[in-house]
Amino acid sequence: MTYIAKRIFILLLLALPACAFTQVQQGKVLLMNGTVVENTLWEEKDGLIYIYDQRNNLFGKEKTRAIELNKSEIYSLSNGSKEQILYYQDTMLGDYYTPEEMRVYLAGAGDARKNFKAWHIAIIGYELCLFAGNLVGDGLLILIIPPITYAAIQYVGKIKIREKYMSDPNFKYNDLYAEGFEPPARSRKMIRGALSGLAGSVTGVVLSIIKNQ
Repeated sequence: MTYIAKRIFILLLLALPACAFTQVQQGKVLLMNGTVVENTLWEEKDGLIYIYDQRNNLFGKEKTRAIELNKSEIYSLSNGSKEQILYYQDTMLGDYYTPEEMRVYLAGAGDARKNFKAWHIAIIGYELCLFAGNLVGDGLLILIIPPITYAAIQYVGKIKIREKYMSDPNFKYNDLYAEGFEPPARSRKMIRGALSGLAGSVTGVVLSIIKNQ
């Protein structure tokens, strides 16, 4: 084999893995917010990861939407039984966890997003703010202050992680899991509190106006 032929052969060997990896594949994508995108199409192209979301529109016609993500937004890509982990530990960037530690952390975040509904927070907030709005009556402040106050209260206190929230009961008493669970659960509590409180205040004020007419 001549020198030029050898060089061409080596270049082809180096190029093959890259070419194979850029083709569209089907599998699972685990995002860095804990969300798991199951049975989806994805590919790597131009240094980015594209997830192809297929769904039917209002007319029943299938439509494909491409979601563009940076590799830093993805923990791993799976194709069948093979998983490629994109996340890596880098203390300079604030990524202190090892890949396996981060997997547990993301399991907590994913379970919180999927299973923690905080409907009890919404119900209590609605009733409390409805009472306040009905008691005080008309006024802009009564529409704003109770919902904001109630939402702010949700920022304090410990998030109680019940077993029904867990995708795996072995995560019970796991500090990393709890650490991942807390931020999305806390955020959901505050959002539920603000929205339900606002709805309650509006309802209370309207009832007060009707009652006093």
